[in-house]
Amino acid sequence: MNNIFPRRYFYPSVNTYTEIVAYQPTPVSEDIAKRILCLPLYWKLGINEIYKIISLVGNLIQR
Repeated sequence: MNNIFPRRYFYPSVNTYTEIVAYQPTPVSEDIAKRILCLPLYWKLGINEIYKIISLVGNLIQR
């Protein structure tokens, strides 16, 4: 809608990749992985885009 493409960051929690290592419970990591969002971040991200993202996120929080 606003041409901003957030994504989930390290989801699921890396400790759940049982193909790599045996599962170890890490409740904090697992909880954060369910709730965290990675906003756009790249080397050509301009200040105007940064302010647009800030404004849009701020509007969502105020709802």
